Amino acid sequence: MRHRDEKGRRFSDSAAVTDVAARDRRRAILESVTIGVTVAAVVGAAISGLWLSTAQTVRENYRTHLTRLALAAAQQVDPELHERIRHPEQMDTPEYKRAVEPLRRMRLAVPGIRFLYTLVRDGQVARFILDSADPGLHNGVEDRSSVWDVSVSQQPSKMIALGEPGQPGRPTATLEPYTDPWGTFMTGYAPIFDASHRQIGAVGVDVDAREFVAYLREARQHLLLGLVPAAAMVILLAVAFYHMRLRGLVAAHEVAEAARRAQAAARLDRLTGLANRTLFMERLQHAIERVGSGHQARFVVLFLDFDHFKLVNDTMGHPAGDELLRQIAERLRGSLRASDAMSNELDGNIIARFGGDEFVILINDLRSARDAELMAERLLQALAPVYELCAGEVHSSASIGIVTSTDGLESAEAVIRNADVAMYEAKRAGRGCYVVFSDAMHTRLTRRVHIESGLRKAIGTPELELAYQPIVDLETGQMASTEVLLRWNHPQLGEIEPSEFIPIAEESGLIVPLGEWVLLSACRQLVEWRQTRPHDAPRTVSVNVSRAELALGPRLLERLRNILEQTGLPPHCLQLEVTEREVMRDPVSSKALMHRLREIGVRLAMDDFGTGTSSLACLRDYPFDCVKIDRSFVSDLAGSRDVLALIHATLTLVENLGMTSVAEGVEDISQLAVLQSLGCRYAQGYLFSHPVAADALLEAVASAPIRPVEARPPVDRPARDAA
Repeated sequence: MRHRDEKGRRFSDSAAVTDVAARDRRRAILESVTIGVTVAAVVGAAISGLWLSTAQTVRENYRTHLTRLALAAAQQVDPELHERIRHPEQMDTPEYKRAVEPLRRMRLAVPGIRFLYTLVRDGQVARFILDSADPGLHNGVEDRSSVWDVSVSQQPSKMIALGEPGQPGRPTATLEPYTDPWGTFMTGYAPIFDASHRQIGAVGVDVDAREFVAYLREARQHLLLGLVPAAAMVILLAVAFYHMRLRGLVAAHEVAEAARRAQAAARLDRLTGLANRTLFMERLQHAIERVGSGHQARFVVLFLDFDHFKLVNDTMGHPAGDELLRQIAERLRGSLRASDAMSNELDGNIIARFGGDEFVILINDLRSARDAELMAERLLQALAPVYELCAGEVHSSASIGIVTSTDGLESAEAVIRNADVAMYEAKRAGRGCYVVFSDAMHTRLTRRVHIESGLRKAIGTPELELAYQPIVDLETGQMASTEVLLRWNHPQLGEIEPSEFIPIAEESGLIVPLGEWVLLSACRQLVEWRQTRPHDAPRTVSVNVSRAELALGPRLLERLRNILEQTGLPPHCLQLEVTEREVMRDPVSSKALMHRLREIGVRLAMDDFGTGTSSLACLRDYPFDCVKIDRSFVSDLAGSRDVLALIHATLTLVENLGMTSVAEGVEDISQLAVLQSLGCRYAQGYLFSHPVAADALLEAVASAPIRPVEARPPVDRPARDAA
């Protein structure tokens, strides 16, 4: 069926081209005969008049071509992006490149265009905004202008297109070729309007004028030859006019066709042949309007993001990534009844590539909202099989966010935003699945945005505070160390738990500056305690290190050296806590970093031992000084003989490896007694003190009822069947 449709379309296009050519010939013949008869009647007047008429005709044809070309270019300009670009520093920013890209494609697609740019009126002068020219020199002069440069060319047509205050401009073109340092051109201008039909500037298309000048020169030569015999002159002029007029008409159609192709190319994704963002957003807005007016029952948008696509680019190269995207596009086409991206079926389904590995699908012919989920399931099945690439086989699942028209008809941008939110929920749900948007997701997203924005401003301010929880020596009952914990009191949201804002800090990249601030503040505080109350101060301060900080590698080492030097804290007084999970993300680099940390004297602790894999090899191969047993084991200590046996074995192993042990989450005296009887050296938890501010830590520990408990005989490890 597709083959027959394409064959029929080609036949129809060929017939249309033939009809246009015949019509142009008839028109050219009629006009040339008319001119010839007029010239024959009054030879002298006709010679002069014919020359003026011919020159004017060529000029007006060319101006018509330029005007059409400028109107086509004006359609490529995104009004919203154009309005936001007004400052020279915006040149070559991602926003500028998105705005100028359609103009660049049109300039490359239409032969003869030398420069394509946009202008705005600033009082009595015109200023450049976008310029599609590539950087370079022409006749020793830079081709490309910058944002907000003044256009000094004296062309009335330019100001006509820009319009006057209260009076919009109109399409026009220069009357004659003009020459500037960049060459000889004729220029077409057309106003640019926003969605409310308010003029926001004008577009200019500079076309090489050599062809126009050649047309005029050829006409002049023909007319001069016609002066010899009047009859021959009439015939020659008629024939010359016929050919010139026909060429002009053909050129006009060629320019219009080139502009149409450029406009189509600007609305398609070059890699996959699917619709691009611009076309998709237009079709989505049409769907919103049809549903809002009752002409359509519903629509659904599916937002697809392919998991681990960046890994394919990084490991196999960008050609393999491009091939994967093309195969994905083919699978999407094969799974959906989607219309041609450039068809006039505004109520048809459409698939678009938004950029990178993001695809969006608009479905207009749903019978029920449940059909959207069935469609997502079908897509997941179609996209799941292995992809055969030249570089090897690849598996790439997709995360899909779904939004239906029942979730609101605010705007196309709002629909895409909600679909994007649902897609990220699918990623958080484990990837390779779909999630339907709900208002609760938007609420969570809004809160997350507020938290991230607030956290950027809070670092280094009193909003963020450090709390300290003592780590107690169970042999003496005295505080041996303290762990630093972060607290945040948001001015609007109130107390925000670390379990909520720390993951956001990690995802947004704020964890690195946040961690550096925590480390510097904790070291300064311990130095202050050692100076003011040396007998009561803890021997070490323990600070957690995130995955992103570990990934810094040598840069983390350098920052630690600077902080220790800046604060004057001895390296052995600082202990860094890391989890096995973070270490094993890059075991080779982590091991090298930890050995270098030990070389400068910093202590290392494995945090949350007992969760995750808790491999013995990690304890053996990495230079930990201390192992912190997770609170989940301590909480079950008194009621489970299995847990008792596991902790006993762990403490024995830790001791045999030459490390110290810390039990986390100790809350009652019975847990403390058991831990002491098992030989655990250190503990922390609410039994000793809640996390407190720095000025309250030493007093809290001094006033706490901490006493060494008499050692008890070690508890034998119970048999498995005794549980």
